[in-house]
Amino acid sequence: MRVKRLATVMCALALTACTPTPTGPPPAVSLAPASTSDLVKAIDVKVKAALMPPETFDDVGGRFQSDKPKLTAEPTGTHGELSRVCEGVKADSGVSTSRNRVWAGPVIINQIVFGLVGADARHVLGAVRDKARSCRTWVDEAGKPEREVEADVELPELEGVEGSYAFCSSLTEISPPVWGCEAFLVRGDLVVGLRVVSGTEQMARQHLPEAARRAARSLAEVG
Repeated sequence: MRVKRLATVMCALALTACTPTPTGPPPAVSLAPASTSDLVKAIDVKVKAALMPPETFDDVGGRFQSDKPKLTAEPTGTHGELSRVCEGVKADSGVSTSRNRVWAGPVIINQIVFGLVGADARHVLGAVRDKARSCRTWVDEAGKPEREVEADVELPELEGVEGSYAFCSSLTEISPPVWGCEAFLVRGDLVVGLRVVSGTEQMARQHLPEAARRAARSLAEVG
């Protein structure tokens, strides 16, 4: 079965001439607060560092497909949509930016890394968990079949992350239907969302733990 679905930087050095050392106390310096745009650009460096390398799944037949947006694209703030589970969950405060990377092979693997400004990553993780537990079925779009959700999917111990949560859900509007299992990992001001999509829930669940381990390693290496 072929699944067609699935379908988010610089140094400046200034040199000045030397001046005599003042004899009095130094003048007070007033620093303007960083703009939201500057904060988003700064955290985007960490977001890109948390992306798994393109060759991450070569050993299991996963071919790197795309970056959305391209890594050269300027970072922009997003609406903070973390998952569509149970009619959707978003980061409810602050600003976020994100980068998205996709691999295709025996399963489709989609990684999205969110950088948060003014929001707590562990609170965001709790919002995903609470939302996934809030329904057993939901309709993603009017007129579409109900999706099922299986909350509290077990993940292995993931070193270097501060919290994790996973669930699985059906994508019944695709013909034939497929399943996606999603894991969310947090560290500092970063949230990694990881989705494994397959024709069966069993296959998606089977591949999620190792994909999560590899995503955790990349996340743990971010300073």
